[in-house]
Amino acid sequence: MSYDFDRIINRRCSDSVKWCHYDEDVLPLWVADMDFAAPAPVIQALAERVAHGVFGYGGTSDELCEVVQERLARLYHWHVGLDAIVPLPGVVPGFNLACLAVGAPGDEVLVEAPVYPPILHAPARTGRSLATVPLIEGRDLYEHDFDAFECAAAGRASLFLLCNPHNPVGRVYERAELQRLAEVCLRRGIVICSDEIHCDFLFDGRSHIPIASLAPEIADQTITLLAPSKT
Repeated sequence: MSYDFDRIINRRCSDSVKWCHYDEDVLPLWVADMDFAAPAPVIQALAERVAHGVFGYGGTSDELCEVVQERLARLYHWHVGLDAIVPLPGVVPGFNLACLAVGAPGDEVLVEAPVYPPILHAPARTGRSLATVPLIEGRDLYEHDFDAFECAAAGRASLFLLCNPHNPVGRVYERAELQRLAEVCLRRGIVICSDEIHCDFLFDGRSHIPIASLAPEIADQTITLLAPSKT
């Protein structure tokens, strides 16, 4: 399917938060909201649904979960049961739900920083404490501080909020890195909540590795957040 990436669509006349938040002399590069039209099949499917004319309560489609299941198996050789696929309104509610579901108020939530701000805000919203482990800014890329991570994991942490591919530093973590993080969490009984929404934005021949795909015991202790909005 061909796509016209040169088509310019004026969104100032819409309800776009991106374009209406600041004055017209400001280029809104502050939010991950692309200005390309949705693919024609998506627009067609929505138009057909609107043409039906009745908008009552809807449930989760079995077909949707089957499509997600097939995609995970095809791209990552990761075989996930249909009962493990839970539709959510978005990944940000997913952070908050993970914090609520794991541990108890007063527990710590591990986060490697810098990171997407809603990840930093989720623990406090749910009565948890934020335990920040700084990433190491190397010459060419950011790296994990595994010693600091191990030390932080020895505290009151019950949850680790991981971001991979990482927003904002752009790292696509390698298998050995993910394995080492997972081993610490397994040893300490820490649940992993992995934000993998940017898994399709890869360059230079890199491949995304879902941390839950590394081993069954890691999958049993991991919540993976994915979405079609960053693809």
